[in-house]
Amino acid sequence: MNLSGVRNLRESLAGLRAGLYARKSAYQGNKKSKGRSVKEQLDIGRATSDDLGTTVVEEFVDDDRSASSYRTREREDFERMIEWIEAGRLDIVIAWASTRLQRDLAVYARLRDACIRNGVLWCYGGKVYDLSNKDDKFRTGLDALIGEREVDELRDNLMRTLRANAINGRPHAQAAYGYRRVYDERTGLYICTVKDETEAPVVREIILGVGAGKASASLERQFNTGGVTPPTRYWTKGQVTRLAEWRPGLRDNETIHPSWLARIEDAVDLRQEARDRLDAGETPVDVARDFNERVEPLIMARWISATITAYATDVRYIGSRTHHGKVTHEDAWPAIVSLAEHVQAVSVVKARKEKRSFNMRPGRATHWLSAIMICDICEIRVNSDRQHGLPRYSCAEPGPEGVKGYHASAQVSIVDPYVQDRLFAWLASPDFARAYAKGDKEVLQAMEEAEAEAKLLQEQLNEFYTEAGAGRLSAQGLAAVEADILPRIEAAQKRAQSMAIPPAVKDLAGATVDEISEAWKHLDLSQKRMIAEALIEVRLKPQGRQRDPAVQTFVAVIPKVHLRPKKVPGTAPVAPAA
Repeated sequence: MNLSGVRNLRESLAGLRAGLYARKSAYQGNKKSKGRSVKEQLDIGRATSDDLGTTVVEEFVDDDRSASSYRTREREDFERMIEWIEAGRLDIVIAWASTRLQRDLAVYARLRDACIRNGVLWCYGGKVYDLSNKDDKFRTGLDALIGEREVDELRDNLMRTLRANAINGRPHAQAAYGYRRVYDERTGLYICTVKDETEAPVVREIILGVGAGKASASLERQFNTGGVTPPTRYWTKGQVTRLAEWRPGLRDNETIHPSWLARIEDAVDLRQEARDRLDAGETPVDVARDFNERVEPLIMARWISATITAYATDVRYIGSRTHHGKVTHEDAWPAIVSLAEHVQAVSVVKARKEKRSFNMRPGRATHWLSAIMICDICEIRVNSDRQHGLPRYSCAEPGPEGVKGYHASAQVSIVDPYVQDRLFAWLASPDFARAYAKGDKEVLQAMEEAEAEAKLLQEQLNEFYTEAGAGRLSAQGLAAVEADILPRIEAAQKRAQSMAIPPAVKDLAGATVDEISEAWKHLDLSQKRMIAEALIEVRLKPQGRQRDPAVQTFVAVIPKVHLRPKKVPGTAPVAPAA
């Protein structure tokens, strides 16, 4: 029923218990031009309640909450309003518009049924609806359907815009760390994306550092202790928890810049608030959301290894725009690093994840050749331990029953200098310089060819697995296929990985042993490990019973031949796919 001109309506509603509901969705842009705020909605709701003669007993507010089927967060106060309706504590629900209550037919039906069961009226848009009345039920249902359609149309328009932006190379969402956007001062329209003068050098340092073999954990420590502003834009639940648990004297306090520590020490009230709210049962997520709405300073923001690894492999930093993980536009904005530098960093990260090449646990190894040197007897990588208080490399592989295991060991202080001398000699040799005379373009092409070969072989093997699963290939036949293809896949993968030579190594090509020795002093352990694994194969042999044998009798250092495909014995060239 329409409120205007109906005198007895006020009399029939007088004294009813009213619940006011207000909601505002999250949106971008000028907030003043986007709908009404929850405060305005509540003001209108109170005025409507006065006109009706009802008594407001509770207000329900969902600020920054969507009501569509695409919502990602629940509406806490909407659920609380349903509880009040089911408990018989409300007689009428007042909202500014139907779309404030819901934009989802399933939610409409749920709210409608709850109101019918408990005799609760609706009021929005200047009209009161009795949902037990078929005409009112039809009208509110139609409004709900229209509201849902509006959301679907908005989403379709948004998705079309996103696809067009992706194709044309225009950016979406926030600018990536390292960049900033330029807008027309008069119209506010986007003009272009440029490198951020402060952040872009940090991104470049990350990508070149990872490509050169630096561990992400090492860069994390470097940035945090150096006071490099983290890329964090929001409070997170982890930051809230760390703030509540912070106290003077924590060991972690030594891993951040003194100015960061001073900011935490000065935030006495914020620390106490975080502790009190968590102790009272609030979740860290809710506290973080509140801190973000209040724009509290991000005093607990930190660089973390995962972020550094993500930046090191992000194609946006070579100027590429992506959509759903695929590059849709190259040269969309200025590149911070070259393609070769990007590929180098990606290959290092990939190799670490696959645990096949370079340092398997970057930043954690204690000794240079741990898990790099190979036992000459069992072909298992050698680890390190201590014997009589002295560090040593030792084979930790037990032998099968009746066969001796733990085949070889040697002191670190004896092995490392010998291997280092052999490595330096190889780096200073003319053969090494010739091996790295190829340009970046040729190296990248060779890497792509090796990776493509490995992928093709894997696809062929997968087809055989499918045949075996369907019963069309025997177990013996599958074993024979694996014996043929698996070594070829491994060889192709190793060949691709061997192309990813650390830039620090290329810079040493043609240097003297003394120059190499001086440069070596400035590399961290993870870089030294990467260089060793990329360039040489080190084998540890049993020393026998001889007293103080010469190190060359039980340690073999074999230079790897880079950029040269290694043919696996007994294999044939890969046939192209039909």
